[in-house]
Amino acid sequence: MLVIPPAITSESSWTSPDIRIVTEWSLNVMDLIDPAYTHLGTVYGVESEEGFEWHTVLVDKNFVLLLEGDTVVNSIPYSGDIWRMTFSPDCRYLLGYCYLKKLILFDLAESTVKSIPLFSSGMELPGNPLIRVTNDGTVLVKHYTYLRMYDSGFNCILSRDNFSWGVEFVGLSEAGDRFYTTTYDSLRAYDMQGNLLWNTELPEPHEFFGFRTREFELSNTGSFIAVSDFHKLHIISTDDGSQIAQFDLEESISDPVFSESDSIIAIDCMTHPPTTPLSQINSFGVRTVSLQNESYELNSQFQATSSLSEPGMPNSFSSYSVSDNGSLLGFLYYSPTFGRVTLLSPDMEIIWLSENLKQDGSWSFYFPSSKGLCNDNSGFWYFDGTSIHSCLIEEI
Repeated sequence: MLVIPPAITSESSWTSPDIRIVTEWSLNVMDLIDPAYTHLGTVYGVESEEGFEWHTVLVDKNFVLLLEGDTVVNSIPYSGDIWRMTFSPDCRYLLGYCYLKKLILFDLAESTVKSIPLFSSGMELPGNPLIRVTNDGTVLVKHYTYLRMYDSGFNCILSRDNFSWGVEFVGLSEAGDRFYTTTYDSLRAYDMQGNLLWNTELPEPHEFFGFRTREFELSNTGSFIAVSDFHKLHIISTDDGSQIAQFDLEESISDPVFSESDSIIAIDCMTHPPTTPLSQINSFGVRTVSLQNESYELNSQFQATSSLSEPGMPNSFSSYSVSDNGSLLGFLYYSPTFGRVTLLSPDMEIIWLSENLKQDGSWSFYFPSSKGLCNDNSGFWYFDGTSIHSCLIEEI
């Protein structure tokens, strides 16, 4: 059982004696964007690949802002009310969806914008279509039984109707040569012409909870798919759909997250021991699984207790990212109203706790980038509801 530092009950931050956390810069993004666009907050802090000039992308009404640190280096105008969006894996392309109206494709490297209406003869895509974009600008659009693909100029390169693809989209390969879907009891792989490559039946789900607990995560390199299923974790190869490993755990698990090179998987875990209305105590935390000798092996575990009857105690650890050496960054929630950013060592020891971040109901805590924690453990980013903070980790 992990011992949480005494600072857990105060509003001040806490740092391990041999670590120094330095704020490199902070940026108040609420002053830069229209408050009506805070629902696009998940794009804050996108970290571009080497060769691109931005570290952060902010989407405002009529403009996409590219920033280096806290400085705006480019502003790309557009027309339309973007409802949601997605990036290509290398963050060059940004694909926006205007509800019931059109798609907008931004080439952030070339500062160009192209759009296509969603209402045209024979290809109406009402509601909330699934959208993805690859590193070469290929756009995938899926809604009900329609499947459409476009090149970066929005020229239609594939049009399939009555396309039986399953019930949920799992992921799109970084190379843009295949995509994965699920029927919940199986996984499927398709090429970019919509041809089935393989179909793998998954083991029987939990006898009581059924398919409802299953979650799917495509790894960063595209080599694996992690499937969490209540007490089980399955690792599936994307080459042929074969199972690489399976873990049977005592805790219920969810939210598998891969490190950058896929060498580590982090999973949320929660135990549910017998409770009474006066003593509702659970154990929560996160496990890591490491890739050893071409197979995955169970590794460390962070674990803490949660009591709903005792104020000031944390009750969940979530929204985490993991580096290739097993360090974790996540949010430790104490109640529905506040939480702390928490940095864990590979041995699952807490080495830093932020001050209390208060939630007022209009926003949620989250990490601004897809990684949060830099893979070399040199620093991390987080959003406190008003500002993005870029922090450096220094050993003393």
